[in-house]
Amino acid sequence: MDLLPTLLLLGIVALAAYVQTVTGFAFGLIVMGSAVLLNLAPVAMVAILISILSLFNCCLALYRNLGHFDREMVLLCSLSGAVTLILGVWALNVLSEHYVHWLQIILGVAIVTSSLLLIFRPRPQTRRSGKPSFLVFGGIAGLMSGLFSTSGPPLVFHFYRQPIAQRVIRDSLLMIFAITSVQRLVVVTWLGDLTVDVLVVALTAIPAVLGFTWLGRRFPPPVSDTALRRIAFTLLLLSGTSLCLSALL
Repeated sequence: MDLLPTLLLLGIVALAAYVQTVTGFAFGLIVMGSAVLLNLAPVAMVAILISILSLFNCCLALYRNLGHFDREMVLLCSLSGAVTLILGVWALNVLSEHYVHWLQIILGVAIVTSSLLLIFRPRPQTRRSGKPSFLVFGGIAGLMSGLFSTSGPPLVFHFYRQPIAQRVIRDSLLMIFAITSVQRLVVVTWLGDLTVDVLVVALTAIPAVLGFTWLGRRFPPPVSDTALRRIAFTLLLLSGTSLCLSALL
């Protein structure tokens, strides 16, 4: 990559790492949407980059917080997501090779839908959902992870409906994202898609992820969580719409 695209990508990665550390999600959506919209790199390459960087981000954000995630939710979502993730990676390879514009439209629609789901946090239920619901939402998240390495929206929507402490929800999401990243990296490595070029870009971006993850833990923004969520996903809504329009035009 040239110098300017690399610097732009590093800035996007830094912003995404900070937002995910503060809110518990949005890393993949921000990086994927912005990188594709600005035509910085192909979707498949960005998806692998997100998996690598998200793993570092989640591990650092979870440092010394391993006792706060819900083991049952993490296990159920990770198991069902592992199956559909493989299907998503296969679909990405097919679309990238033969239907690039349709891939961009699907990405734009996914970002718009995710934004609408996540701008307004659902009210918690009085009772916790049953185990099958976590398997279903985990499967949807796995498919999105395979396609775009963005498994957050369906999980965030479902988790924030549960009568569970906010800290447990955040750390459970981060743990699932870490597991999903490992699963996806295993699949793309087996397929031979993890190239030296992707690794070089990832190694260049890791310091930005580590630094802005630490900033997110130590210096969260002086605004309410609701306001932060609405700002972030309003921007995502605009980027998703722009992706669809550019592909159609």
